[in-house]
Amino acid sequence: MVTGLLVIGLVGWWWSPKGVEVVRIVDGDNVVLADGREIRYINVDTPEVGECFRDESTEINRQMVLGKKVRIEYDYDKIGPYGRELAYVWVTRNGKEMMVNEYLLARGVGEFQVDNNNTKYLDRLVEAARIGHEEEKGKWSQCGGETGCVIKGNLDKDDHRWYHLPEFRHYDQVVMRLDLRDRWFCSEAEAVKAKFERARE
Repeated sequence: MVTGLLVIGLVGWWWSPKGVEVVRIVDGDNVVLADGREIRYINVDTPEVGECFRDESTEINRQMVLGKKVRIEYDYDKIGPYGRELAYVWVTRNGKEMMVNEYLLARGVGEFQVDNNNTKYLDRLVEAARIGHEEEKGKWSQCGGETGCVIKGNLDKDDHRWYHLPEFRHYDQVVMRLDLRDRWFCSEAEAVKAKFERARE
């Protein structure tokens, strides 16, 4: 009986609508909570220092959660490779709870990043990322110049990385699967930096 009460008590605390306050924004996909935890958003990868849309992504994240109480939800892996906690972050806006990870992807603040162990909301977040890119939100409208961010980064059956330009004859046949580590790029230089090679035309 004592064990049951303890479990109920922990679950009640964990899902408390009061949440934990965000006290610092690290960048577009990392925040620090009032209890000292540093949280990395699952499946979201925003621009690094010196990259296009870095400052904007950080500011959008700041507007979304700084000073607000958020609910933290973990998946299979709680800790990432750099010691940060990996989580889905929920915040209440206008009386409605929203997943911050999903919001940022739909706004084009960052791109979808595959996490093979944390997959609870995989389909939902892939769809949000698709919408952000298709509707040219955020970085997708500002980082590709006149041509846009339309270079397809695709992994073949042998896990080799190729990028495909719009003028390639096979471009339309390349299906983008973000859940299989395909990526959109805004320039050839960006694709090369990510270790993708130019495909045959």
